[in-house]
Amino acid sequence: MTGDQTMEIEALNKAGAVEGQRVKVVVHAFAYTRGSAIIYGIPALLLVLGAVLGKEIMPRFLPSFDTDTLSAVFGFSFLLISFILVKFWADRQSKKSGSQPVIEEILP
Repeated sequence: MTGDQTMEIEALNKAGAVEGQRVKVVVHAFAYTRGSAIIYGIPALLLVLGAVLGKEIMPRFLPSFDTDTLSAVFGFSFLLISFILVKFWADRQSKKSGSQPVIEEILP
């Protein structure tokens, strides 16, 4: 960021910076891309998987229910489950050093 703008984040402090100093922070592209793919991709995939499961397979076991209703219920159920799974994954990833931003240098 430039000018008088400030931002506060948690990062690994390899440069030995202290609070209030201007620093260069690096976020590895692979970790950022992988995280984005998981956070957005897994819920979308499970929503579709749940909807297809509800529409095509579950009517065999629950014949008295409308297939569109089963599709919606299973799709949104799988979506909710995916949010929980992604939350657990994100919590575990936040503790790993490879996925955190790193303070590379102290700026003048």
